Amino acid sequence: MALDHGTNTLPVTIITGFLGSGKTTLLNRLLRHPELADTAVIVNEFGAVGLDHLLMEPAIEDAVLLANGCICCTVRGDIADTLDLLWERRASGALPPFRRIAIETTGLADPAPVAHALLAGPEARFACRLDGIVTTVDALHGAAQLARQAEARAQVALADRVLLTKTDLADPEAIAAAEAAIAGLNPGAPIRHVLAGAADPADVFDLGPEAGRIAVWLGEGAHAGHGHLPFRHGPQIAATVLRSDRPIAWERVALWLDSLLSLQGDNVLRVKGVVRIPGEDRSIVVQAVHHVPHPPAFLAGPAAAAMGTRIVVIARGLSAAGLRASFAAATE
Repeated sequence: MALDHGTNTLPVTIITGFLGSGKTTLLNRLLRHPELADTAVIVNEFGAVGLDHLLMEPAIEDAVLLANGCICCTVRGDIADTLDLLWERRASGALPPFRRIAIETTGLADPAPVAHALLAGPEARFACRLDGIVTTVDALHGAAQLARQAEARAQVALADRVLLTKTDLADPEAIAAAEAAIAGLNPGAPIRHVLAGAADPADVFDLGPEAGRIAVWLGEGAHAGHGHLPFRHGPQIAATVLRSDRPIAWERVALWLDSLLSLQGDNVLRVKGVVRIPGEDRSIVVQAVHHVPHPPAFLAGPAAAAMGTRIVVIARGLSAAGLRASFAAATE
């Protein structure tokens, strides 16, 4: 797992969320902001005939619509091909230059295959990097949907940030129930309230590995039980925090992560954290989705150094004690 020292790539944001949670409204409102005019949008829909693009306003008329099947089944090739097409049209002048890409998934999709396509695709084909996964949750119905729908749980578990929509329509009890359900699945993801579909672009785009954002994510993940207790939603998904206050050789962490993903990748929904390495005033950001790791990257500055090593593992059916034991055995 080689370190990624380069930043000359376009950030890609995956916007996901269950049916009716307000993704299309969110995009419409976001892309009215002048600073987001240089954004390319890819829309995926379920079924042979797409409808969401008809509901999109002219602000994103250049969106590329994928309407050839369920995203969770066919996205890998389609997204790669679509990114190729975007690059070709950009290079030929058919599209104006863009500096970020947003991918809106269907409400029935697990966003993991989209992330896989970005992480596992040959880098030479399209110079993109996964900037973040943003999940919308309906404040009115979110708690019930997360209790009943596996797709909704996966969408929240993978999120870097959760946007709780329709908070202007929901009562305080419904909002509190939705927030509790979200935190039970992904305690590291900050929750932002969205009124009438209007979100701050800073809550959606450019979420990359900046020390303050990583610290917030890890701090939320470790807020209960000092990082030693798993956070659960039912018997299935748990988030476990692994920590060490001493520097750890990167090679040891890389071998542990490779082994975890090889053996348990189907059950590992998300890994995110920082590793403090010996003899450096910077840390390494480590992330993974199922079997596929992000290229590790350096994170510099005093805030990064002060964090020590903190890794959040969100997994299905894996013992927190077993995860801690395997990490300790590999890194001590």
